[in-house]
Amino acid sequence: MLSKIDLSQIEIRLDNIGKKATKYVDFLPSDITIKMQEFYMSPTMSCLEDSNSMYTLNPKDIQLMENWNIYAYDESIQNYRALEGDILFCSSSTIKIEDKYKFNLKVLPYFLTSMRKFEGASGEIRFAEKLGKERNRILIDSKRDSIRESVESHSIVLIDGPLLGEQASEFIVNMDEELRKRDCIPLYFVKNSDSRLIIENNKKLRGEFNSDFHWAACRLEPNNRSAFFKYKDAYKDKNTKVFTYIKELSGFPQRVEMHTSTYEQYYEIIPSLMNLISYFYILQGDYFNPQVRPIVIAEKFAREGLQILNIPHLFRRLGFRPTINQIRFG
Repeated sequence: MLSKIDLSQIEIRLDNIGKKATKYVDFLPSDITIKMQEFYMSPTMSCLEDSNSMYTLNPKDIQLMENWNIYAYDESIQNYRALEGDILFCSSSTIKIEDKYKFNLKVLPYFLTSMRKFEGASGEIRFAEKLGKERNRILIDSKRDSIRESVESHSIVLIDGPLLGEQASEFIVNMDEELRKRDCIPLYFVKNSDSRLIIENNKKLRGEFNSDFHWAACRLEPNNRSAFFKYKDAYKDKNTKVFTYIKELSGFPQRVEMHTSTYEQYYEIIPSLMNLISYFYILQGDYFNPQVRPIVIAEKFAREGLQILNIPHLFRRLGFRPTINQIRFG
């Protein structure tokens, strides 16, 4: 039966969200957070400024908004476990700041199974022995495709998630290069990470802090950023980035990173870029979940895309049988 299912029939593209999300749910999906694990091989680290200094931000400096397009990307994913395999819905959202938010939203279903008869299948039905790896690849492809088809030239692009990740590095770095050729500035935002790149390169810090985020949370005062640091992979020249930690509000810092080529190409406006980012943090104004406002809006559209589909109904209509734990716990 499954070989005859055309999952593309439930792909949706929305130019405008006008429907109300259905409130009827028989059983809850598991809302997956796919962690793009950061992976560094023989890293070489350097500090581009005074590592002991903080750099004050000016959120009133938003002049870049007058001359640049502003885009943001985020996604939301839900996963349903069935006896036959997993059905995964990936909602990708790229928004553009105008008088009203303009957006490109795509919700795609994927069926992941270890049934050998689907080995070699492509498209929405995927054979996978390691479901986690396949989910990550779907997330990478969705992110890359959504940003590529949405973003205009001469744009600042705010992207949720790291630039470099074990499986993602090659694909995201190539996308990043394509965007720069179109006079775009891709910036990547990381809000959770166990990275120790900074503290591992400082004996004193290594003994005092659990992670770079721990260091930044203790070190930075509100409305400040850390120095810029540069990471370069010793074996893959393209895997290089410049990053800083920002704490605009009292509470949690975030890491903002960009490809080293982006930093070098747009060096003259880096201060203004950091000021614009601080403005977006203040605009959101959430002390407990500090994020830049455009990414928060992109996330809201992505989540709404999943809600518009009555996914549990589709799940049953396609003939899948949920596992007991799926019914009990979601």
